[in-house]
Amino acid sequence: MKKTIILFLFLLSVSYAGAAAMVVAGDTNKTDAGGKKTGIWMERTDMYTYYGKYKNDKKEGVWIGYHPNGIISSIDEYREGKKNGYSIGIDVAGFYFRKDNYTNDTLDGPSISFSHNNGAKPQSEIEYKMGKINGLKKVYYPEGNLQEEGRFVNNERNGKSKWYTSDGMLSIEYNYKNGKMEGPQKTFYKNGNIASEVNAINNLEEGEYTEYFENGKMKLTGKYVHGNKEGAWKEYDEEGKVTKTENYKNNELKK
Repeated sequence: MKKTIILFLFLLSVSYAGAAAMVVAGDTNKTDAGGKKTGIWMERTDMYTYYGKYKNDKKEGVWIGYHPNGIISSIDEYREGKKNGYSIGIDVAGFYFRKDNYTNDTLDGPSISFSHNNGAKPQSEIEYKMGKINGLKKVYYPEGNLQEEGRFVNNERNGKSKWYTSDGMLSIEYNYKNGKMEGPQKTFYKNGNIASEVNAINNLEEGEYTEYFENGKMKLTGKYVHGNKEGAWKEYDEEGKVTKTENYKNNELKK
């Protein structure tokens, strides 16, 4: 995909740089008989210069932005004055760091961001549907390893979400329904063994809670009722012997 976008940027840069070079002051920023913007326009902000076309006072087609050093800063596709299609960001060194898709000025489709050092490693990959996260979301560590992945429906987590350590080991695995924790919730040691597990209902711990030593042996057991500790909670040593027992009522330690 990177090679495809680089080729795409190269062809556009050649095309639009050539077009911009041939434009003279009198050829840009014209209005029609009704005073509406039409044809090729050049617009400036404090930092950037933009070239593109107006049709009936609305941006139309591809608009190209430039950094002060002449490097392309952005490529955006417009229809009827709104972003419709791809939107690409390029840093001052010429490496692209963002590729989005829009429908009527609203994020719609895959959105990918890249590290600023060379554009080779993704920082995030997110699926949007008309401004809301719908589908898979992935976030990466700066070195490129996956940090987080999970599915969303209308901006809310649904299904399994996972988090990883910087060296690629699964650390947390939670289940969600409509943005709330629902079902098995687990954490893991770097060796892959389970560190803790509990069930959740409507974002609250419910039922048996178990915590383990890194070697897989029992470390702590107890019970939750609507998110509160209830009854006997026991701690164990690595030989399986109970070393401590505490009793709870509605999350309060009984004396």
